[in-house]
Amino acid sequence: MKELLAAFAMAALIATTGCDKGTSGGPGKDKENKDSTVKQLKDKVGQAEDTFSLDVPNSTTLKQGENKAVKITIKRGKNFAEDVALKFEGMPEGVTADPASPTIKKGDDEANVTLKATDAAAVGTFTPKVIGHPGKGKDSTNEMKITVNKK
Repeated sequence: MKELLAAFAMAALIATTGCDKGTSGGPGKDKENKDSTVKQLKDKVGQAEDTFSLDVPNSTTLKQGENKAVKITIKRGKNFAEDVALKFEGMPEGVTADPASPTIKKGDDEANVTLKATDAAAVGTFTPKVIGHPGKGKDSTNEMKITVNKK
């Protein structure tokens, strides 16, 4: 009965805090967790062992010709201590990331990237994908919203 109540409490916590919009990656992503329901719910609230996920800014607004610094952070589960190479897919036309392929080193928890919009960058709201590739295991992905306005 205690486990059932704890499971309901964890489910309520998840429902009220929401879920990350990205996916986890790393070698632990393929492992099935055969523990109790309570343990499985705990892993969903925190970062599961031997996995990682990326946090990106919810929304970034640029004007044509403007540069803006953003941080991409990593949540590391227990036993995940690898470098993670980042790449960006689906960037708006005329918007680039500098560096184009940053790496979050195993002892670090973030990468600083400058988004650069040319004077002719496409105007609108876009959702490019940030992909984190570890040395071993599955990639993690997350989407960030970029709005480009006219000068």
